[in-house]
Amino acid sequence: MPQSYRRSGWKPGALATFIILTLLTAVYSQDAEEPPKQDRRKQVKPVLDSTVPEEPKGFKIGVSVDLVLTYVTVMNADGRFVSGLKQDAFQIFEDGVRQSINSFSQEDVPVSMGILLDLSLSMRKKIDQVNRAALAFIRASNPQDQVFLIGFNETAELLQDFTGDIDEISDSLDNAGVMGSTAIYDAIYLGVQKAQTGNKPKKAIVVITDGEDRESFYSLEELLAKVQESDVQVFCIGLLNEIPKKGLFGGWSKSIPEKARDALVKISEETGGKAFFPTATSDLNKIVAEIATELRSQYAIGYYSSNETRDGAFRRVKIEIAGAKAARQQVRYRRGYFAPKAEITEK
Repeated sequence: MPQSYRRSGWKPGALATFIILTLLTAVYSQDAEEPPKQDRRKQVKPVLDSTVPEEPKGFKIGVSVDLVLTYVTVMNADGRFVSGLKQDAFQIFEDGVRQSINSFSQEDVPVSMGILLDLSLSMRKKIDQVNRAALAFIRASNPQDQVFLIGFNETAELLQDFTGDIDEISDSLDNAGVMGSTAIYDAIYLGVQKAQTGNKPKKAIVVITDGEDRESFYSLEELLAKVQESDVQVFCIGLLNEIPKKGLFGGWSKSIPEKARDALVKISEETGGKAFFPTATSDLNKIVAEIATELRSQYAIGYYSSNETRDGAFRRVKIEIAGAKAARQQVRYRRGYFAPKAEITEK
């Protein structure tokens, strides 16, 4: 028998039993946080009460070039917005190939914007502060913005269609009640779909939630595909439970708050938005003020892709700041887009 067993007082059989029990305990403690292992996804495709305009049918003609427009946020090491940059400060690449910038500006552009509020039962003690933050966000935004409001629990409901009247939004917030579980992915999917129908140059949604998705028809992968094909920036505010400290074997699986956090980060990053995770609802006003400022401070960069192939494939976009200060600046933008697809003439 190896000397180490004698010194520690462990017998081989006892040591093996201890390891097995420790592993089982770690796995059980992780699984205890998970919802029941069953398919809880809806079988019916969700829709909003408002109808999304359908694509017109009939004869369609493709073009050889299309302007790719993306909104870019630049922040310095202190988290402050960097303004006043010129066009030659930016370099843009598509699938690794540098592109020529054809349009460039930094203007306060009106936004077609959606506010998506989690109205599940767990938001009961937070909803008043959330509602006040939503109104503060609208007041800090461009007066020409058009805003819609979606409330969601296990279903998503359009509480207020596009409006520029803050009193209409306020009335809708006052009448919103909390109940039920959470279908975050459905709400974001429908929110992106709704924002795309707006008539303002820029599109965005802000999502405020406190939980992990449990009830959606759409999966996270389907939602990511949706945001990739849209031009809607997604900003998420996650009022999540504290991530538990992991034990010896806790790194093997993620807790519910970790999974929820990762999902919100992925969704936001793909669109050029940002995910925030405040530790208290009192931080909401500061966060919504930052989002409103960002939407009013972005650079608009457009280019005609050097790849004229109309194959409908996803193309990755990378934007960099040139010069010595680039390493100290954070650049956020839409990570890519789906190329136009050649269409067959319909008879």
